[in-house]
Amino acid sequence: MRRLHLFEFEDQPWFPDVLRDVMTAYISKLMDMTGMLDPLMPKVVEALDRTGAERIVDLCSGAGGPALTMARALEDRNTPIVCADKFPHARAADHVEQASGGRVSFDRRSVDAMDVRRDLTGLRTIFNAFHHFRPEQARRILADAHDAGQPIAIFETVDRRFANLAGIPAIPFFVLAVVPFLRPFRWLWIPLTYLLPIIPLLIMWDGLVSCLRIYQPPELRELVAGLDDFDWDIGRVPMEGAPIHATYIVGTPKS
Repeated sequence: MRRLHLFEFEDQPWFPDVLRDVMTAYISKLMDMTGMLDPLMPKVVEALDRTGAERIVDLCSGAGGPALTMARALEDRNTPIVCADKFPHARAADHVEQASGGRVSFDRRSVDAMDVRRDLTGLRTIFNAFHHFRPEQARRILADAHDAGQPIAIFETVDRRFANLAGIPAIPFFVLAVVPFLRPFRWLWIPLTYLLPIIPLLIMWDGLVSCLRIYQPPELRELVAGLDDFDWDIGRVPMEGAPIHATYIVGTPKS
């Protein structure tokens, strides 16, 4: 199946914060409950060891769920993590910083993954967000890390294959079950979930589109063509307990 860059609500600058916040909080909760990022942590550790990076800069961080997962996985290393996003999630910032015991901090500025501020040095990570970018934008993200001499690790826990697409119809039922437990909580989510099921339908649609947008390994190799003074590790990682694979690309400066 070829990649389809269809319309996704969360991409739109006009999309209301109350809906954007519930979608990012849902993704964070899903990652936390399923442990879907755990099989990816060895790649993060490998990139840190290889480059000697002393900090992680988590781009497109949303509600900070990936950062909390990394903070737990890297607890023995005490590596500081900075969350950054083009649409900073102000309400989540205090919650995540407190939950991490201060190991995770939020950059409250708007940070564009295609043009990262040069004071944000360290291993750049992107979890489940690279598909938001069209090929020319995705290449700019990779080229920006390359030009700044900063390592980058990008992961997507879904892809375009049938095993992922088959689970899409179940998303609304999972949303109904978890919305009351999302944090930081907003009461407006209740009527938009249980009276008018706007939130379950939005999350299901964006979940479907996300799968159809995922870059497969051959497409990732095309994106880094010409960025030759980096080592690029591209492939898939099996997800524990599920018949699916995560896709990754890790770039590190050649020594």
